[in-house]
Amino acid sequence: MQVVPICSNSLLRLGLENILSDTHFVVSHRAYDGASEVPGIQDETSVLFIIDGSSHLNDAVDQVRHLRTHSPTAKIVVLADRFQADTVAAAWEAGANGFCLSNIKRDILIRSLELVMLGEAVLPFSVVLSAMEELAHHAVPKAAEATWNLENSELKGRKLSGREAEILIYLKEGAPNKVIARKLKLSEATVKVHVKAILKKVGAGNRTQAALWAAHNLSTTADACGGEVT
Repeated sequence: MQVVPICSNSLLRLGLENILSDTHFVVSHRAYDGASEVPGIQDETSVLFIIDGSSHLNDAVDQVRHLRTHSPTAKIVVLADRFQADTVAAAWEAGANGFCLSNIKRDILIRSLELVMLGEAVLPFSVVLSAMEELAHHAVPKAAEATWNLENSELKGRKLSGREAEILIYLKEGAPNKVIARKLKLSEATVKVHVKAILKKVGAGNRTQAALWAAHNLSTTADACGGEVT
């Protein structure tokens, strides 16, 4: 398999040649300064481009995009001192197959390149960890907001009639109006009127929010038998 470095640093090419010696990867004798300098390649499936992104990651994204356009079946790996999640996302969208840190150990780099050639995606754990922390950071405020909304609707909720509480139990179970009407021997029109009243009393905007309110405030159907729910 042919490795084609895209970099302006000849030392990087020599380093790759040394690291990948005694493997089935063969490093090109020439390192191209930019993707636009790469000549047409006949058998792209056995070609791996390694882009040096240490200086300008944004430029690396442009290089990835160019290579993917002109060599759609080749594999592309970006090598850099560090990665930011947004840049990785941009390079991935542009067509990169893998990302490796420049201080990676030899055996791990070789294995990573092998995985890429097999069609797998490779990411440094630090990038994955950063993405997970970012997701957790955004998830906590949303969860807190959802809890506040439930508690706030509980404080605002007016008393439900016994019939409304019964219907709310069925809403919590995900029952449609037709099923609720049959269970309670009511017309669907009557059930719709009750549901509308329930949404208003518990401060919900839809059936799903009402079901969440019920799950938070009504534990069993026995709660509905008391005639009123606060």
